[in-house]
Amino acid sequence: MKKIIISMLILLSIISFANPNVNKPWNYSFNPALMDYGTRNFIDIGGDVNLVFIQPFMNFGDLFKESVEIDFNKIYDNLDGNNLKMLLNADIMAYGKLHIWFATFAQTAEIKTNTKIELPNDLIKLISYGNINNGLIENLEGEGVINSNIIFESSSYISLQGKNSIFGLAFTNFYPISLLRSTISFKNTNDMENAKMNIGYEIKGHMYSSLKSLESLISDEYYGVPIEEDILNTLKDSAGIKVNLGYINKNGKWGLSLNDIVLKQADVKYDYTLTATGSIVVDNMNVTTDNGTPVIEKSDELISRTYPEASVDLPMNITFFKTFNILFNPTPHIQYFFGKGLSWGVNFDGNLLFIPFWLDLSNKIDYWSLNTGFGLNLHIVDINVSAESNSIDFGDVFKFNNFSFKINFAAGI
Repeated sequence: MKKIIISMLILLSIISFANPNVNKPWNYSFNPALMDYGTRNFIDIGGDVNLVFIQPFMNFGDLFKESVEIDFNKIYDNLDGNNLKMLLNADIMAYGKLHIWFATFAQTAEIKTNTKIELPNDLIKLISYGNINNGLIENLEGEGVINSNIIFESSSYISLQGKNSIFGLAFTNFYPISLLRSTISFKNTNDMENAKMNIGYEIKGHMYSSLKSLESLISDEYYGVPIEEDILNTLKDSAGIKVNLGYINKNGKWGLSLNDIVLKQADVKYDYTLTATGSIVVDNMNVTTDNGTPVIEKSDELISRTYPEASVDLPMNITFFKTFNILFNPTPHIQYFFGKGLSWGVNFDGNLLFIPFWLDLSNKIDYWSLNTGFGLNLHIVDINVSAESNSIDFGDVFKFNNFSFKINFAAGI
């Protein structure tokens, strides 16, 4: 019994030995003063890859199965007459960081994407139960949306460290690579006399951008500025500017920040129209498909739009966290977005020798999130991998019914 108690005490002391701010699944936008934390004391070079995909079709465990079954009947029943909503966030960031005595300097480059898709309810009904209602064949139709933001950001960080405090400041230039605003509609019609069914769909909308060279990705007749040069020119001439301010009390292990203070909106000058049509025809059990190629055309006239257009597009927000110096370093954290709502959660983390681990449970306004992962920290190089479960209902967040993950890697001295 004595040996068991001693072994437990040793294990708990190893697990409790953790840097309370390194392993949390937040990026530095939560509080710019967090940029000062890290494994190395001189130079850091690294990056993050983050994917969040909220949808009802597959979960993380399905990646390891040879085959996957999708129950569309269950999916349709859970819609309660509403459209099927899906959310896709995919971010990638690279950074370089330099520590000099009491100061830390860093530069980051990041591409953030946020895509919201709503598929028509009747489309899911057609796929699941078909178009027969009470023994009668009915025509089905509906409309949904596909909206997507792809934003480029370049940030310069500086943090100053005192005996008990860290002050962080970040200046960020940003502009939209693409703002897609479109609708998707479908219509199912039936010709009983000729045993024919037709399903047609159409996607139409606009794509706005700060980049003129975006045209080079869709047209062979573009002869303007190369995209690499256009990215730099746009960053200098048309980008928006925002500021983040942060503070961390090292002894109390708490911090607060004010983020996304927009000083200047980004200019959006270029407009592209998007159209795509297609159909599926069933004629006497013979199926013919016509998958129309999307057509993207650039408008000859410049437009005068800005990003963010409204405060909810890039809301200013206040954050706070407090780490308790007990087992697993529980850290409650909140983030209030003006005009949008409150995001809150609690994080636990620790180190088992050179293996950091963590678990974070959060309410992110629109959905619940459970992030858990581990890493390998060899000082000169480290890598962290986490899986994330997202669900609108709290009870489902522990089932990992969605496909999300995050990878962080860094090296230095």
